[in-house]
Amino acid sequence: MAPVKKSAPAKTAKAKKAPAAKKSPAAARPAPKAARGSTSEAAPSQDAAVDAFIAKMESWQQDLVHALSALVAAAAPKASVYVKWGHPIWDQAGPFVLAKPAKAHLTIGLWRGGRLRDPDHILEGDGEGMRYVRLRAGQQLPASLATLLREAVALNNKLGNPMKR
Repeated sequence: MAPVKKSAPAKTAKAKKAPAAKKSPAAARPAPKAARGSTSEAAPSQDAAVDAFIAKMESWQQDLVHALSALVAAAAPKASVYVKWGHPIWDQAGPFVLAKPAKAHLTIGLWRGGRLRDPDHILEGDGEGMRYVRLRAGQQLPASLATLLREAVALNNKLGNPMKR
């Protein structure tokens, strides 16, 4: 007797999903808003996402971020603020400063921090890129931070967006 060949079970066609609609780059991210304390009447002080993010921080971190926002408004009145990469980012001709909360500290990061003059040695980190200041409960913003913010914005205005190489 000849062996019987078994056939594979018939495959059923699966319904294909419709491709996801592509979003334009502008639609993919919210439009930046003016920094808190900005003198611009056309734009709101911060968008709801930034306010909601800051509201979730510890009260001492909120105080530091509000003080940072006021410094940014004075140093870079045209700067915008938005939440990206999980924290508030201030932007003028590209991002220049961020505020990132952690359990025991608040990190203030400066793009191109390695290129900034830091006579008070408040910045931590290595290389030409990101440098940061870590602040704990009870500490205030360093007095020299305003100068660093102005210099960071000047570098962005001169060299362009630090995220584009």
